[in-house]
Order: sequence, then C-alpha cells, then structure tokens
Amino acid sequence: MSNSHRIGLLSLSILMVILLGLAGCKSIEEPEEETVVQEPTVEQEPTESQVVEVVVKPLSDEEIEAATAAVQRANLVGAGRYLPTDYRNLVDKLNSSIALGDSDPDTARTQLQDVISEADSLYGRTVIVRRDEYITKYFRADRALLRIEAEKFAPSEYSNTQRLALAAAEHYKAGDISSAIARANETISAQARLYYNLVDNIRYIEILKRDTENYLSDAEDNEAFTYAPEELDEANRLYEEGLFMYDNYNIETAALILTEAKRQSVVAARTSAIRKKQFETDALLTLVQKRIEAASTHSAVDSQGAVIEPSPWDGSAYIAANPLVDLSTDVGSVDIEEAVLRDLDEPLRDKPDDIPEDILIEEEGTQVNADDQTADYLELAKNLWEQGVTARNKGEFEVANDYFEQARAYVDMFESNLVSKTYTVVYREVATDCLWRIAERVEIFDNPFMWPKIWRANRKIIQNPDLIYPGQVLAIPPR
Repeated sequence: MSNSHRIGLLSLSILMVILLGLAGCKSIEEPEEETVVQEPTVEQEPTESQVVEVVVKPLSDEEIEAATAAVQRANLVGAGRYLPTDYRNLVDKLNSSIALGDSDPDTARTQLQDVISEADSLYGRTVIVRRDEYITKYFRADRALLRIEAEKFAPSEYSNTQRLALAAAEHYKAGDISSAIARANETISAQARLYYNLVDNIRYIEILKRDTENYLSDAEDNEAFTYAPEELDEANRLYEEGLFMYDNYNIETAALILTEAKRQSVVAARTSAIRKKQFETDALLTLVQKRIEAASTHSAVDSQGAVIEPSPWDGSAYIAANPLVDLSTDVGSVDIEEAVLRDLDEPLRDKPDDIPEDILIEEEGTQVNADDQTADYLELAKNLWEQGVTARNKGEFEVANDYFEQARAYVDMFESNLVSKTYTVVYREVATDCLWRIAERVEIFDNPFMWPKIWRANRKIIQNPDLIYPGQVLAIPPR
C-alpha cells in the first residue's frame, strides 16, 4: 500500500469521526428553551384608584428587522432549497406578523419572536441536511476515484481532495458554517474535476493502445517480419514500454511513448507494404527481362513469313540508365496527433472525390493477334518492359505490373514464331518434299505427325498445306 493511500485511508477515518460525530447533535446554534418557574398569584379585583389607562407600545422597525434578519440567515444557508416547505411557511408567518403590527402590535411582537426562534431552528436543520448531503457526495465520489485508482495515477491531486475534505470537517466542527460550506463545495468540485479528467486520460491511453495494435496488425499482414523487421521490432519495443509505464501508473510518460509507438507502427506497416509490392514487382520485372533477353538470341518469323534474325538485347543497360529506386526509404511524413492529456485540475468542459481511376494500358497496336499484327512482337515487349520500369520507379506498382504482364504476353507470341533453322523445299522424282516428309526428317522433328507445326510457322507463304513448291524457304520452329 502506497503512502498516499495510507494517508487517504487515515484522512477518511478522521473525516468519518468528525462529521458523523456531528450527526448526533440536536442542531447547530439551536437555542435552548428556558424553564421559568412562576409563583402562584391570587387575582384581586383592582380598586377604582388602581384603574389606569393602558398604553400599547407600537411595533418597532428594529423588531421587524431582527425577525427578517433571522429568516434571511436561514435562507442564506440554503433553507429555501433544502427545506422549501418549512421556509415558505416561515416567510408567510413573517409577513403576516408584520401585517398585524399596526392593529395588534403585542400579538405581532410575540409572533415575531416565534419567527426568530423558528428561523434559528430552520437554520440549524438546514446546516445538518447540507452537511449530510455533502458527506454522501464526498464518499460516493471518493469510491469512484478509488475504482479508477486515482490515488495511484494522480496521488497529489487525490491527496488534495482529502485535504479539502478535512478542512471542511474542521470548519463544521468549529461552527464556521459559511467556511465549511465553501470548503465542502470546493472538495466536491475538485473530486469531479479529477474524476472526469482522469477518465478522459485513461480513455485516451486506451485509444492509443487500440490504434497501435491495429497498425501492428497491418504491419504483420504486410509481412513486416520479412520486409521491415527493424521497424516492426522498434514499434513492438515502444508499445511494450508504453504498457509498462501505464501499468506502473505513469500515465503522462505512457501517453508519450504510446504515441511514438503508434507512429512507429504506422512506419512499419507502410514500409512493409511498399517493400512487399516492390519485391513482387521487381521479381516480375526480372522474369520478363530474362525472357526478352533469351528470346532476343533466337530467330523468328514475322507476320509476313520473313525470318527475323537474332538481335541480342540486354535489359541491364536500361536499368543502369534508370536505376531502380528503393521507395521504402521514404514512407512520407507520419502525422500522428501528439499526446495531449487533460490537465487533472482543468475545469470540466469517403472516399475522396479526386482519387484517379486505375490507369488502363490500351495503347494502339498492343493486342496480341497473330493474324492481324504486323508489328515486331519482341520490340513491343521491350518497349512495354521499359515503361514498366518507369512506372515502378514512380511507385505505381500496379501500373508497372500491367506493363510487365503485357510485355510477357508479347514474348509468348514471339516465342511461338521462333525459328531454330530454315529448310529449302526440294523436288525429287521419288518421295519429293511435303510437310509430312520434312517433319519426318531426323534433323527436323523426326516425327511426321508434327508437320502442322511447320505449316503454322509458315502459313503466310503456305496457303494450302498440301501444296508447297521447290525453292520455298521454310522456317523450322524449335521442337
């Protein structure tokens, strides 16, 4: 148990003794009634000489002011609020007594004395009611503060509420009611401020924890343990440190550290997302590059049947002129709202329209159609690959991937027209050349049933597969 908690419990005990001890009092400043013993008298008829004229003394302003002051005193302590019926009756009695002053001053005078006595009693009863209400409010608020461990999160502020409570109790004990009420109100206000501000701060810490956990989850979904391990480790370290500070009731330091943990978890999530996309795009970039490089070393026939001689190409030259940028080194500014906790003594108080649509690659002449396309497939593949590299360096990974995929499609088309060698058709008296016999040759396919492959590779010059002519140079595709 902490020292502040021991002090709190001790203070509560003292408060209970002082305040609850007062509860047995009859009233505060309630006047005692005096018992007057009168001797019995024998009534005698006055003699004629004894009959004198009785002079009635009029009701004085001082007498009226004294009664009015007593009623006002009860009102100032709160009788009109806490005992409204008794207070209204008292005011009515005061007014009727004053009105009676002109016609029957003696009766009025007696009634005004009763008003003063009742006002004093009402004053005392009101003080007791207010004191009891204060005690109830104080202990209810104190229990609420203890439930949120205010004595640990804010020991100084919590101790202050108990000091104020003790001061109020001392004033009640001394009979200084106005000071007691002022201190009681101050105590309740201090408790309310501490409770609501501390609850807000605890809620803010919980929001920081939740946000950090969500971003850490995003980072893990993006495989940050593979693509951004250092950033992920730092975010987890800060998160654990923030939780440790919070568990040890250091709420201000916990808020600062958890804010930094939230920022670092965003960095880890963004970095891993970029690196993952970058890695996948670069893998596709390299794959298509190697396909184009390999295809460029082979001969092929174009759509007119002409043989395209090999023209070796090296994509590394383009990469050297346009180096691949590591886009994960700059994830942009991470704007996280700085930790701003409420002062514990503070008074109580679509999607964007401009998002562009996905860029579609619909350049003229990029549709792969073997019958209609007259362009150089491999050259188209190279151009698309270069455009993909440019998009990739801009961070437009999806666009880059589309370029690389189309480049790969053109490589596939080019490879379907590869030529491993050529063969010139020969006329013979016996067993003259036909596609069947050419495919059957050992140096060609060694399989006559593969003759359609020769026909497809030369369909621009062979209108009818049954009719080929001596001197025709046929492109022989790879086996």
